[in-house]
Amino acid sequence: MKTFFRSLWFLLFSLSAASAAVPGWPMKPDQSHAQVHVYHDAPAEGKVRLLLEVIPAEGWKTYWRSPGDGGFRPAIAWEPQAKTQWHWPRPVRFESAGFSSVGYDRRVIFPLEVTTGELRRLRGKLTLSLCSNLCVVNTFPLDISLSSGPSAHFADAWKRAMGAVPPESGTIAINAVTAQAETLTVQLASPEGWSRPDLFPDNPPGASLSPPQIAIQGNTLTARFRVSDEQGDPLAASRLQPLSLLVSNGAQSQQLTVDISPSTTLWQIVAVALAGGLILNLMPCVLPVLGIKLASLMTLAESSRRQTRLRFLATAAGIIFSFLVLAVIVTGLRLSGAWIGWGFQFQNPWFIAAMVLVTWIFCFSLAGLMEIRLPSGLSTRLATTGGSGAGGSFLEGAFATLLATPCTAPFLGTAVTYALAAPGYQLWLIFFMLGVGMSLPWLAISLVPGVARWLPKPGPWMGKLRLVLVLLMLGSCIWLMSLLIKAWGARYVLIVGGLMVAFFLFRCAQAMPKHKENLRSLVFGVLFGAGLYAFLAPHPQGRDNSPLNWQPLSEAALSEALAARKRVLVDITADWCLNCRVNEVLVLHRPEVVAALNRDDVVLLQGNWSQPSAEIEQFLSRYGASGIPFNAIFGPSLPQGHVLPSLLSKEALLTTLTKANMVTSPDITEEKQ
Repeated sequence: MKTFFRSLWFLLFSLSAASAAVPGWPMKPDQSHAQVHVYHDAPAEGKVRLLLEVIPAEGWKTYWRSPGDGGFRPAIAWEPQAKTQWHWPRPVRFESAGFSSVGYDRRVIFPLEVTTGELRRLRGKLTLSLCSNLCVVNTFPLDISLSSGPSAHFADAWKRAMGAVPPESGTIAINAVTAQAETLTVQLASPEGWSRPDLFPDNPPGASLSPPQIAIQGNTLTARFRVSDEQGDPLAASRLQPLSLLVSNGAQSQQLTVDISPSTTLWQIVAVALAGGLILNLMPCVLPVLGIKLASLMTLAESSRRQTRLRFLATAAGIIFSFLVLAVIVTGLRLSGAWIGWGFQFQNPWFIAAMVLVTWIFCFSLAGLMEIRLPSGLSTRLATTGGSGAGGSFLEGAFATLLATPCTAPFLGTAVTYALAAPGYQLWLIFFMLGVGMSLPWLAISLVPGVARWLPKPGPWMGKLRLVLVLLMLGSCIWLMSLLIKAWGARYVLIVGGLMVAFFLFRCAQAMPKHKENLRSLVFGVLFGAGLYAFLAPHPQGRDNSPLNWQPLSEAALSEALAARKRVLVDITADWCLNCRVNEVLVLHRPEVVAALNRDDVVLLQGNWSQPSAEIEQFLSRYGASGIPFNAIFGPSLPQGHVLPSLLSKEALLTTLTKANMVTSPDITEEKQ
């Protein structure tokens, strides 16, 4: 009904006025309610830039590209027909008698880009809808001679006019979009907070969005739109196509694209968390805990069914316990107002030092030089039932979880991102399910302890496997030591680390006096493992021997590159992120990828999250990332960026990089006479 009354209102009060075509200075017919100026640049490559200045009379207004409940957008019909790309300055909202419209009530300049071909003269008709207490339609004939040279000071005027057009990149980011029944909910984040915010959506074909209902909590804004069809009846929000959204925030504004998808239920996220925890077992970042996994399997051949079940249940309990500890820490940090990312604990050198100490102790355990038990004061039946070893299995599971969580995995990032913004009970449920997912292999073995029969019988192979386990764990210890060099200096790390490794080798020599060949193999393995982890550990950002020309990541650098219509690859890494190193070795440094990324129209921006960084954390939060690796590609056709999977593939990277250069503009319209 609102659409019907609006049409009737305009039919009753629409008037028309015409004027002489006089470009470059005011055109004001006797019955016009606006002045119009047209300025032009020199034609180039079959196009010409125009500045259309509209000055409504006092008390009058004209309209934006999506006018709301009143009027219609300005339009130009060229003769002969030509394509016109409009750039729209930020509008304001008008409320009157229950109607809401969007437009301009003061001087406004529209930058236009017109495809002229070989034309040297532009003729056409500008149609403006103007409203006060009544509405009129004014038409202005246009006659522009392009052979007379550009208007005076046009370049400066164009730059100022484009400065008033909201950019397609900035600090405002979409956190979540949900579509339930006829309600579309958009959650936005702004690091600078919110000041007099308003949102202006472009109505998709056949649909209309109401003015938003806005709620603000900290740096998060939640806007709810009611969706209706052309008759004003409710329309399912999930049926909407991706829509353009202009966000106004105080003196700032930004253009965003909202992708509509059906709302995600908590149970769907729980299933995603279960899958993410399970897949975490297969990620490269679990390399440091392979020794623990293999050691657990080795014990199967020596244990009864009851002992096997108990030990693997204990390991699963340790994994889930560690995830709940992480949930406690994340809850506390979130209550303090801090931003939390997955793997944040590896930014603390004291946490890494604790992991070094624990891996070193596990080396003694795997070598048979000591046995790990829970302290008697903290133990329960877990430490005593079924003989020794259950307490150690619990600690193995807890430690393996903490050591294997510096990098994100498929599904895990989605679950953690949801959890960090969810209510407290949902956060705990999701972290619990992540723990269940990661412990599923152990739980499965505990349910079928007879799997021990599939392994070879005890024999010499166990000594060789034990040596492999020791090498893996010692390699993990050395890798963790290398992460402390930046924080504590190479001298102290080498002295302390060398003494720890030397003492371990000395104890091994004491325990194996008649097996010097094993000791020689161990020393060789230590050197080989140190070299392997030195290769896997990421080198400092911007190293000279990199085949890629990385520049430091910053919002200013990203905006500058996009303004120059260049493609951008953003890479956020850290020294402790093994997945990042795998991406670098297997994808980013491949010759065909290096050739594509070193093109003149590609800018490479890299951020290092080895230490806490507010700028990087804001960047990750803005793009809905919970941790690293983070890789995203921006470009003329991807101004808001396309986030790549955490584990890169050459095909996905090159395809997205090509897509970023396919310029398409949804605001290019053909104006017909």
